[in-house]
Amino acid sequence: MVSDEDMRSGNILRLFWKFTFPAVVGVVIAGIQGIIGGFFIGNILGSQGLAGITLAFPPYIAIIAVGVLIGIGSSSLTALELGKGNTKGALDIVHNAFPLSLLAGAILTVGGLVFCETSISLLGASGPALTFAREYLRIIFLGSVFIVLTLALDPLVRNDGKPKLSMNVMIAGVVLNVVLDYLFVMRMGMGMSGAAIATVLSFALPAVLLMLYLFGNKAKLKLRLKDMRFRIGTLIQIFHAGFPSFVMQFSLALVLFAHNYMLLRYGSELAVSAYGIIGYVFSVFYMLFEGIALGVQPIIGFNYGAGLYERVSKTLKLTMLSCILVGAFGFVLMYFFPDSVVRIFSQNDSELLEITLQGMNIFMFSLLVEGTVLLTSIYFQSINRVRAALFINLGKIFVILFPLLFILPLFFGIDGVWSASPAAEYIMLFVVLGMLSKEFKFLKNGEKKAETKSRFVTFRPAENLEAS
Repeated sequence: MVSDEDMRSGNILRLFWKFTFPAVVGVVIAGIQGIIGGFFIGNILGSQGLAGITLAFPPYIAIIAVGVLIGIGSSSLTALELGKGNTKGALDIVHNAFPLSLLAGAILTVGGLVFCETSISLLGASGPALTFAREYLRIIFLGSVFIVLTLALDPLVRNDGKPKLSMNVMIAGVVLNVVLDYLFVMRMGMGMSGAAIATVLSFALPAVLLMLYLFGNKAKLKLRLKDMRFRIGTLIQIFHAGFPSFVMQFSLALVLFAHNYMLLRYGSELAVSAYGIIGYVFSVFYMLFEGIALGVQPIIGFNYGAGLYERVSKTLKLTMLSCILVGAFGFVLMYFFPDSVVRIFSQNDSELLEITLQGMNIFMFSLLVEGTVLLTSIYFQSINRVRAALFINLGKIFVILFPLLFILPLFFGIDGVWSASPAAEYIMLFVVLGMLSKEFKFLKNGEKKAETKSRFVTFRPAENLEAS
């Protein structure tokens, strides 16, 4: 358990490791569920199976976006309230977030089953890939409530001072996914249905374990059924605080959808399969960036709420350095060992290998800057600067990426499709560096004002005593 005193005055580096390591493991474990399915499907059903699961990913990411909206929105608010010493306010947020997760899961199940086939058909896909995608999504939507609950409760448990518990619960989920994927897909020949069932059950286990903790007596943010209620003001706060993360995840679904459309237009279903492999590989590094940024969110939110701006600045700088080092490692790995990475998902298809390497050689440059852009967005969200976070997310996707995605292929063909995302990351990097420069100045000036105020407050009693 991490105490409030540790958050206020504990060693920053020690707190950084204590929170980021479990958060990274938790985010990777949660996100790796789809990658595990892709590994088994790619090796059993080949390129058409990979194309099917890639086409199904945008709706799947949309479900994740809803869970992240509730989880990050409620956890960032609870961190700020705990930093202010307002435990009652933090409990109110948690008691709104839990029933909201259940309701959102139910709505997604009904809406997804009605519209999932329509969303895939818009791409112009047909044949086995469309059949595979439809088969996968129907089961995923049936399990929406477990996905939303896991993603909503996991950051709340971390904010409750239990990052290791959160990590262990998520590890249990991914181990279950590996075992079930092996049994259902490779041993029992259940194909896409087997992969989807394994994914749903691997989210169900963490959801149940996280609920058991939050309803138990060891939780500071303990859930009680009698306190469950929807407060319109609190719900609006959760939506407001979590909206940038929702936009980030949902826009990722739109990006995947748009890439699939353009790859089918300028390439083929084989190019979609290649994009699926690239997505699996690069999503690992994206999850590392996201885990690091989300891991420091309680530290930043608490100390910002407490007015300890120097600790916020130190944490932010340490997190930026970590993201840069992870991105550099990923770039080196992709540069020297691309073949080995691709063959994890497809060992015998030389044509698929060739087109995947073509895209990967362009995509890998985004690793050097993607972490900094993502961190900046999550930082502003952690301190409830929602407009700044939205500006980064919406600007990168809708103002920069989408125009590039539709313009560059006119001149460079399929290479233009591969180049759009890296180009958008570099353009956005210059924007966020300017925003970070202003923020560091604000934190420095805010700390100076806090120190001056502290000296003034301690000086006044002596002054009054002398006067008397």
